[in-house]
Amino acid sequence: MIAGIKFGLSWSKPKLERPSTRSERTLIKRRVNRCGTKSTEPGQRRQSGKSGRPAPEWRRIRALLVAALQLLALFAADSRQPQAADGLSEAQIKAAYLYNFAKFVEWPDAAAPVTADINLCVVGNNVLDGALQSLDGRKAGERSLKVTLHSSTDTSLADCQLLFVGVSEQQRMVPILKNLGSAPILTLSDIADFAEKGGGIALLFRDNKVVFEVNLESIRHAGLRLPGQLLNIASHVYGR
Repeated sequence: MIAGIKFGLSWSKPKLERPSTRSERTLIKRRVNRCGTKSTEPGQRRQSGKSGRPAPEWRRIRALLVAALQLLALFAADSRQPQAADGLSEAQIKAAYLYNFAKFVEWPDAAAPVTADINLCVVGNNVLDGALQSLDGRKAGERSLKVTLHSSTDTSLADCQLLFVGVSEQQRMVPILKNLGSAPILTLSDIADFAEKGGGIALLFRDNKVVFEVNLESIRHAGLRLPGQLLNIASHVYGR
């Protein structure tokens, strides 16, 4: 009976005959094993786990998923809009993005030893309303951020791991990037066409929210690496 409708079909349980010989029973057992999750065939190793997937491979996949979720959660938490109840400004949100980039970017070992501070160099006038200075001394993973102000002609920029170029340097942006060459420095800016013209990451305000663009070719040229999950949430990736 289904939803008050009785179908005019009858069915009787078929009678199963027990295999008469030992060889028949063995043959049936082998066929069942081929269709099931366990096997008793000679020489075949039983895989660990109820799903039949090798345990090391499953742990690796699970670790990748957890890392991706953590990354997305961090950016979701720090990319809330200025209209939110916490009253974060656009500059503060961009600073929060930069802080998370500092956690996840990978530098060559020689360029950023694990025991050394991460040097965040800032070029420009009143960059992000001074919001980047609030990052000075904060922990990014196992290392601390050290924020310093520089001029666009400063020769010590090669000692930076992060370089933020302010809007006031828009006319000098391209020469600054060229002077860095292939130095292992993650360059960032809030200049509109920064990533398009060779900068690493551009932090932009569009449709009433902060987004970021990435120039993957520039990142690779500098010998740096960004997680694929981060690239997936970028609004645009140049050189992919």
